[in-house]
Amino acid sequence: MLIIIDGYNFIFTVPALEKHVGINRIEPVRDYIISLFSKYKEEKHYDVIVVFDGTHTQTTLPKRQTCSGITVIYSKSGIDADTEIKNITSLCQNPKDVHIVTYDNDIKRHVRKCGCHIVEPKAMYQEILRILNNGAETPSDEPEDKWKGPSEDDAKYWKDIFKNLPSEETTPSVIKTELPGTKGKKKSPHNMAEPRYKYQGTSEGETEYWVRVFKNIERNEHQD
Repeated sequence: MLIIIDGYNFIFTVPALEKHVGINRIEPVRDYIISLFSKYKEEKHYDVIVVFDGTHTQTTLPKRQTCSGITVIYSKSGIDADTEIKNITSLCQNPKDVHIVTYDNDIKRHVRKCGCHIVEPKAMYQEILRILNNGAETPSDEPEDKWKGPSEDDAKYWKDIFKNLPSEETTPSVIKTELPGTKGKKKSPHNMAEPRYKYQGTSEGETEYWVRVFKNIERNEHQD
């Protein structure tokens, strides 16, 4: 099997590698991944080619060299690493046996047409670390506490926060009170548009009034 690595794309898409570029220059990180792939080759016995863009290297470096058993290529003047990788894959006699490590969409489209396989840089990096660590768990780019839980200090901090929270619900500051004279009385169910006596009966004064009315009616009838 042949593995072709898009060198700088590999560095800048793996956070564990990219963060060192800001601290150091690109050269130490480049040398580090060459060393990683050399050790990976020793374990897996694959053919490995790492391709770098020649415009970012010193002119004294040879365009093609062998480092600890792997082939390192710096693209020629006027040709970027993408073109170099496309040229290599176009000439591959056994494309199904070729794996390209890149995140570049243009290279992906080309090598798929050639019948080669695509490997994501992060997946390749984790695979290398797993092999070199003899199958031990490899570090992740995600926060450590996502898997191991909060640290002891973090746990103590949040424990103190929750300890100071009130254990019961806070009593409302506004107290509901009843109007004077209404305690124990139920609200009248009647509709304001209907006569009150429909539900509560007539008052004493109204009763006397209607008694007098009906007596006068009876008296007048007898006189007739």
